[in-house]
Amino acid sequence: MDTLSALYQQFDPLRPLEVEESDLYVDWQRQCGPEDIKKRLANSIAYTGSIPVTRLFTGHRGVGKTTELKRVKHELENRTPRRFVSLLQAADWVDLGDVQPPDLVLHIVRQLVTDLKDAGFGLGWTKFIQFFAEIKDILSTEVELKNLKVGGPVEFGIAIKDVPGARGKLRKLLEDRLPTIYDLINKEVLRPAREWLTESGYDDLVVIVDQLDRIPQKVLHTSLTNHENLFLDNAGTLRALNCHMLFTIPIELAYSRCRGRLGDVYGSQILTLPVIPVTDRGRKDFSPGLDAMRKIAGVRAARAGVTAGFFEDDALLDQFCRLSGGHVRSLFILLRSAIERSDTLPLTRAVAERTIRRAAADLVLPLQKPDWEVLREVHQTKEKPQDPARADIWHGLLRDLFVFGYEDDAGIWYDWNPLLGAMGDPV
Repeated sequence: MDTLSALYQQFDPLRPLEVEESDLYVDWQRQCGPEDIKKRLANSIAYTGSIPVTRLFTGHRGVGKTTELKRVKHELENRTPRRFVSLLQAADWVDLGDVQPPDLVLHIVRQLVTDLKDAGFGLGWTKFIQFFAEIKDILSTEVELKNLKVGGPVEFGIAIKDVPGARGKLRKLLEDRLPTIYDLINKEVLRPAREWLTESGYDDLVVIVDQLDRIPQKVLHTSLTNHENLFLDNAGTLRALNCHMLFTIPIELAYSRCRGRLGDVYGSQILTLPVIPVTDRGRKDFSPGLDAMRKIAGVRAARAGVTAGFFEDDALLDQFCRLSGGHVRSLFILLRSAIERSDTLPLTRAVAERTIRRAAADLVLPLQKPDWEVLREVHQTKEKPQDPARADIWHGLLRDLFVFGYEDDAGIWYDWNPLLGAMGDPV
């Protein structure tokens, strides 16, 4: 493989790091804090013993939540006492544009009993399959559904995701049986599973549900959103399993007026993985954050065999790091765009400037005057807008990465995506 191809592939913006890739992992939270979120997540579960706790975890898309959750899983599985961890990547199994509690619960349970079976405890899977025999019989008699090939919970879940016309009936079948599913799992699966896990050296079990932060926000009626409906109105459904739970949630919900209610309903503080601060609130370079971003780029370049001569001037990499705002995925997209424009290394100043101009121009395309008014206010004050009438604009800008959220010892602060100012603030 040639060097440019190897370099390009190392900056894949959509691939989370595996735990085994420790040479590529930069533990920036230890360098520029204010605290280590994965440590808090792991400790909050480990310290509660056998009393189930539910944690909510959020952050911008592309900041590394999945990478951190895989490390939380590894930590819980390897610390003393050990926890058995089942991790569901929700986007693989549910339509995030139309996710409802019944199909989410189905796949949480399916993933848990599958992971237990793969570890050697097959009773849970056997019980779950027996339960689905009843649903299979019902499907065979329903005229509108009898042509669906549903042999068990996996096929049933795929049908909900892939056959929109059948979703209502399939969900109704599940919803009517949710109490039975929970009773089955809590009494007939989790109890013997814990005994088996104890014999296998585990103290308890944990379910992590990732990628729910990707659920797009919709207004269902009046001011109720689908986010509020799922995570607040159906909190009891999501928490009904008698085990530790960890959910990712959309950042616009976590930073909304519902924040206090979420903490009250789930009994714990929402934890956020912030964007890496490359500047401070006063817009001065924040050296620990810049160092972390340089290192993130450097270790991947070294994996591709590039230890020197990445850019013709090291200041260009610093410029990319600043303009990414400390958002790792944005940095990778910028670097890939520059590599695409090049036939050889080092990457030149002309290529870097062309990449930045085009990225900035593309970013501002959808923005309207009200958006710019909010963005300028955030850039000046480092706070969310105070006008309630601008709440919808604010949440959209936060969700769509026009605004980044940071944390320091004083709390959460915000700034616009630095690319917005790369070509000058439009009047």
